[in-house]
Amino acid sequence: MDKNPIQTQEIFSFHSFGLPFYQIPFYLFGKRRYKKIKGLVHSEFLIPMSLGLPLFSWKRYKISGLVLFALWQTEEDLNQFLLSKESKWMQSGWHVRLRMIRRWGKIHELSSAKVCERNSNPDQTTVSITLARLKLTELLRFTKWGKPVESQVQNHPGKEMAFAAFRPPRHFLTFSIWKTEADIEQMVHGNDPLRDGKEHKEAMKERKRKDFHFEFTTLRFEILGGNGLELGTNSKSV
Repeated sequence: MDKNPIQTQEIFSFHSFGLPFYQIPFYLFGKRRYKKIKGLVHSEFLIPMSLGLPLFSWKRYKISGLVLFALWQTEEDLNQFLLSKESKWMQSGWHVRLRMIRRWGKIHELSSAKVCERNSNPDQTTVSITLARLKLTELLRFTKWGKPVESQVQNHPGKEMAFAAFRPPRHFLTFSIWKTEADIEQMVHGNDPLRDGKEHKEAMKERKRKDFHFEFTTLRFEILGGNGLELGTNSKSV
């Protein structure tokens, strides 16, 4: 686990927004249009998915919108982006501003991001984001071990909001908001099998035995602010 107590101006953001279906491929696969945006270090556009539903159910895939996960050099760069024409589809959605406080694993595009000391109380709302680059030969194993974890997270009493997202063919993300940082820890380690479940713990053992991914990271954040997202209900979805 990386740790750097030095505070930094950089900021992460996570956005959920609707847009016409025909626009989706331009955002998923047209990343060059975003390379010139001032202060944008890295961005990930993905299609959101509901947790716990069958893989072949259309209800699982939210193809009327996208999510964006981004790292910015400064919060002012994010503010300017949200005022620009490049963010027009995002104005009707929601976003949260995030400071990274924990990191496990590594995605090379985010290797320069700093891990900061937490300013808020650990008993306050905490965000967890996982990014994975899947080995396509491991898709069946990934699905077998991942589906039970989806249900575990979806049903956990400490979860405020949770969903997954993907970009074909191998990019996956999970986004979850928790009442406290301790709730995440309890779910991950399966401290109380009746309350927390043990699916995540067992899946991590299997991943350690034979990795599903060629790149993988789990990031934890405190919320700095945002717009359009209300917390406080376990039924909230993307």
